[in-house]
Amino acid sequence: MRFAQFISVVGHPLFMPVYAMVLIFEFNPYIDLQVPNSIQAIVLTILSVFTILLPLITAIVLQKLGVVKSIYMKTAEERKWPFLLSVLWYYLGFEILTNLALPISLYLLMIGAITVILIAHFITLRWKISVHMLGIGGVIGAMVGLSHRFQFNHFYLILALFFVAGLIGYARLKTNSHNYRQVYAGFILGVIVEWIAVSLL
Repeated sequence: MRFAQFISVVGHPLFMPVYAMVLIFEFNPYIDLQVPNSIQAIVLTILSVFTILLPLITAIVLQKLGVVKSIYMKTAEERKWPFLLSVLWYYLGFEILTNLALPISLYLLMIGAITVILIAHFITLRWKISVHMLGIGGVIGAMVGLSHRFQFNHFYLILALFFVAGLIGYARLKTNSHNYRQVYAGFILGVIVEWIAVSLL
């Protein structure tokens, strides 16, 4: 159980945009060459603030106000306002990033992430989908999309990410946070939305 809880924390969806960007800078030579290291550091800092820090602070404030029972937001109802406010933070982060003249693929990645959260919000109004699996599915979808867009082979990276997705899915089931349908639905939706956003837009 402790291992499953550890995986759930490390694989939290809050971290996925930063994870995805680090992987892109590390494994996509085309984008890495276009974005100087100093700009990469700025991008990662902006993402850390707007996709991790501010959503986390928002969750803590909502807990203090009694809107959610805990920052883990275990029920579908508790996730409504955190999701909407996360969309706002993501969008503001996206607007700031547009001032850096980055490759279009990185902006498409953020558009995909915002779209995933919006879709998850509306699904969550009626059903509890796995946001953890949405997150890792989105990372995989982005990597697949970039492979298609740049005709670059990310096979082993994607294979490793599927292994990570399996671990996260196991953790969500082991901790009784979700059932199989919620896990698979989250993963498939995350993959499809980010893949379309990065490779087809």
